[in-house]
Amino acid sequence: MSDHILLDQFIKLMDALPPSEPWPILADSGFLDLLREESDGGAGLMLEDLFEFAIETGRRANSPPVLETMAARLVDAEAVDVADVEPQLGRALAAVLDAGQMAGAMAEIEWLTVDYAMQRQQFGREIGKFQAVQHQLAVLAEEVMAARIAAQAAFKGAPQQVSEKRAAVAKFRAGQASVQVCQIAHAIHGAIGVSAEHVLHQHTSRLRAWRLSHGGDAWWARKLGQFVCSEGDDITTLARRL
Repeated sequence: MSDHILLDQFIKLMDALPPSEPWPILADSGFLDLLREESDGGAGLMLEDLFEFAIETGRRANSPPVLETMAARLVDAEAVDVADVEPQLGRALAAVLDAGQMAGAMAEIEWLTVDYAMQRQQFGREIGKFQAVQHQLAVLAEEVMAARIAAQAAFKGAPQQVSEKRAAVAKFRAGQASVQVCQIAHAIHGAIGVSAEHVLHQHTSRLRAWRLSHGGDAWWARKLGQFVCSEGDDITTLARRL
């Protein structure tokens, strides 16, 4: 119950943040210290406790790098506005944080796309009632859920001991899902999706940036191949052991 209360408070805080200067409020809130040990004034959360926070951060088109700053404060208690934790804490953790936020962004894109499809009318009815559009929405939903499952599997244990194998699966699968999610969302929205008045292009732009950061699809695919070759297991066995 306390975890839900904490998440609810985080959502309210993120909704109320001033876009121009969010960091004083974030620093005073205590949320930036969720990952630090309780003995150091933090909450001592594990990565699995942080997953829904990653989803909520990813759902916001202009959210500051809150998760990255939480991780950075593991090594620097005064860190604020930290966009990249890879140099201090490693590529695997940075990739996991990316994957979680990508899953959140794709969930928001799914909501925006379904909502638009059920409102936009063409030939006298909502485009979401056309079978071809319904098929596209079904594929989009499958990709969003696949990315979420892969990311959630990587949010396990202590942040400084994140599994590189799970990070590889999460980042690679989220990257692959983001390609179809962006294509389908923009196809259904049409020109309005890239207009200044609409938020869709902000989400898809962030997805493309996350997909390339801290190792792109090809980099993590090679990592997965190395794991398979070095351990002598087939890909199904490796997946079961993650």
